[in-house]
Amino acid sequence: MVLIFAALTHATSESIPANIWEFTTDYYDVIGEPGLSASLVGDNEYDAGDTATLFIQLMNDGLVFGFKTEETPSDADESIDAQTELDKEADVTTALNIRGTLENDNGAPVKILSGVQQGGSLREGEVSTPMEFDIEIFDNAPSGTYEFTLNLTYQYQYDVKVDGYPDQEYDYWYITKNQTLPVTIIVKPKASFEVEDVIANTKPGDQTVLYITYKNVGDETAEDAVGRISVVDPFSTTDDQAYIGTLTPGDSYQAKYRIKVDGNALPKTYGINTEVKFRDERGDIQISDVMKAPVKVYEDIPFSEKVGNSAYMLVVLVIAGASGLYYYKRRGRTE
Repeated sequence: MVLIFAALTHATSESIPANIWEFTTDYYDVIGEPGLSASLVGDNEYDAGDTATLFIQLMNDGLVFGFKTEETPSDADESIDAQTELDKEADVTTALNIRGTLENDNGAPVKILSGVQQGGSLREGEVSTPMEFDIEIFDNAPSGTYEFTLNLTYQYQYDVKVDGYPDQEYDYWYITKNQTLPVTIIVKPKASFEVEDVIANTKPGDQTVLYITYKNVGDETAEDAVGRISVVDPFSTTDDQAYIGTLTPGDSYQAKYRIKVDGNALPKTYGINTEVKFRDERGDIQISDVMKAPVKVYEDIPFSEKVGNSAYMLVVLVIAGASGLYYYKRRGRTE
């Protein structure tokens, strides 16, 4: 005798009876099937760079569309078997051994970290414990709405036969169904910055002004923005912040910082860390990713070389002047 399910919500693939189709009598054919829908539990809005868990809850909206009589009972015992079969045929809407995978079929800037998840079993009208899928949203993900595909696989009872009252036995026939459902998340807009230009005329021992131009390359306005630099040897500063103000998407602003270069600095290009602190459109304080501002320290020319170069130029000018004067006087005598 094939066992009946006592608790379908905890059924697994091992608890589904094997298909047995031995009896010849089939009183009813019930037409119906499970129908699953999916919804996200909680907020579906995230920031670029977030790592999050999607809690996806399933509901079984299965329906029985109708039934037809296949055979008519010939006696009282068969009538009882027929009624039992009709009662059990109602399980045609129960989804068993639900398994789901979340797929990124549309090329969203998101990495799905979780594999197959179990959804248990659901009778008609029941709601599942949420399936959990971990995702990682790319740091540079543009704001917008992104749709994933929830691929579901489950079994359901396609048909049942009953025979042998009062010692009834049951034949079950199960089939597998695949169902795909959309799952949507929203990546919230945000301001994002890049260093557009750097200007600095620096030599060892100099105290100079560093100009850094920031551009808002995001899709949200940044308000009360303040640029900040973090310097290490061979640089020092007592002026590491610059007020920027409001930057709408696409806008740029040139900030100024006063820096000092150590006298022993080697002539090469250094990277100064910089970031922007700002208030987003929801009023929350945000800090941009750390950016690099390339600053070149030029070789300092010794004073003796400067004098030497100047003297050389002076000699050249004197010779050129004397040559011109000689040519002018000679031309005068000729005329």
